Amino acid sequence: MSTEKPSRPVSPTFFPSLAFLLFGVALALAFVVASDKLGRSIGQFRQNRPEITVKGVATLDVRSGQGGMSGSLSWRGEDFAAGRAALAAQRAVLQAALRQAGFTANEVVFAATESSRYEPAVFVEYANQGDGARTPIQRAPVDFNRFARGKVPEFGISQSFTVESTNVDRILAFSRQELFLEDKVELSRSTPYFRLLKLSEAKKELLEAAALDAQRRAATMVNGSGSKVGSLLEASQGVIQISAKDRVNESDSNSVDLYSIDKTIRVVVTMRFEIVKE
Repeated sequence: MSTEKPSRPVSPTFFPSLAFLLFGVALALAFVVASDKLGRSIGQFRQNRPEITVKGVATLDVRSGQGGMSGSLSWRGEDFAAGRAALAAQRAVLQAALRQAGFTANEVVFAATESSRYEPAVFVEYANQGDGARTPIQRAPVDFNRFARGKVPEFGISQSFTVESTNVDRILAFSRQELFLEDKVELSRSTPYFRLLKLSEAKKELLEAAALDAQRRAATMVNGSGSKVGSLLEASQGVIQISAKDRVNESDSNSVDLYSIDKTIRVVVTMRFEIVKE
């Protein structure tokens, strides 16, 4: 008796389904090939499309809207109570000088007083490394900013202050004014700094001017070639430099001048244009 299984009949819908599947695969491959060719064509078109890239520059002279400086009062000695009294007295002298210079109370801020106690210096002695022979003992230098200079205990008292005003000429004048305090109280002042208060408005104006300058440069470069400047393809902001007046730095790095009252702002933009036939 035979054990062979009867062959399974082929479904009448098998061949149409297979044909439809093959057709779909062929259509997908055709779409991929067409897309690849289209992408290459677009890339070739972009590559062959004439373009020009230029930089536009704009500068603006401005005057600082705010100035400031910092400083400190300091005293050092053996009598702590006498030091506190001396610092308070000379602070009053400084405040009177500031009022005489025209500064108001809200333009001058004094920080809290700080004090330090200096102990005797600790001398560290050590011998040079040698071949076993006796070598002289050396003494390490002493940092007298940390240790007492003479009698102990010794004290240090200091107080810092800041001055800020929209009157920049007053700030500059006070920074150069000679002031000598008494009772061993020392006065130190930093270099004055000057800021621009309306920088955002100036930057907007400069960006517009730099963009117009870039368009003019592009038009000049293609003039007489039978072409003209077309659509803007790309634009980017470059460096922004704030320098002392008439001392513009031509480098490609950002810079900010803080120590001049009169300044020059320089803005650079880079723009890419399409070139079209006239």
